[in-house]
Amino acid sequence: MLRSLSIMLDYHIVATDGVQGTVQDFLFDDESWIVHYLVAETASPLGKRKALILPFVVGQPDQELKRVPVLLTSAQIRTCPPLEADMPVARQYETGVKMPGSHLRSMREVLGYSIHTTDGEAGSVKDFIIEDTLWGVHHAVVALKQSPSRSILVSPKSIRSISWPGKAAWVNLSLQELETRCPPFRQGIRIAVSKR
Repeated sequence: MLRSLSIMLDYHIVATDGVQGTVQDFLFDDESWIVHYLVAETASPLGKRKALILPFVVGQPDQELKRVPVLLTSAQIRTCPPLEADMPVARQYETGVKMPGSHLRSMREVLGYSIHTTDGEAGSVKDFIIEDTLWGVHHAVVALKQSPSRSILVSPKSIRSISWPGKAAWVNLSLQELETRCPPFRQGIRIAVSKR
């Protein structure tokens, strides 16, 4: 089933024994285009904590209640690795802690990045559509700058590089190819999130 990642931001995380935090982010690998983690913000006696949850324990979100069930107890969520255990590239730049060979990207960070074709800027990243069995990114939703404004679905295989300092991504297509080869984004694909 195809699912929007951005729609799940700030949803409540429901453990098997109660609500345990909120969805803060998703971390994906910009080479394999697989989501590695859901980033949960949870409360602890020491304050708020960001924990890494593997996506394979995530159930089907409830759009109406804005909740995401996970097959973990509250205690298991509290013992999940902290965000610092596998930081995305943007966080590495912010903290000055470099992890050579890391290709993890923060979805929240990449939203809004400009998209550049071989002949100029075309628009910006608005969302990612994943397939929720293996959590592979199937499409980046790109809002084109042209008038009238419209959004298209871009295959991640077309994205050749992402720059944190430049807040931009580059595709291996011309502007014309991007506009003619990429299918339009229709709000209906946005989701396969259930209303229970």
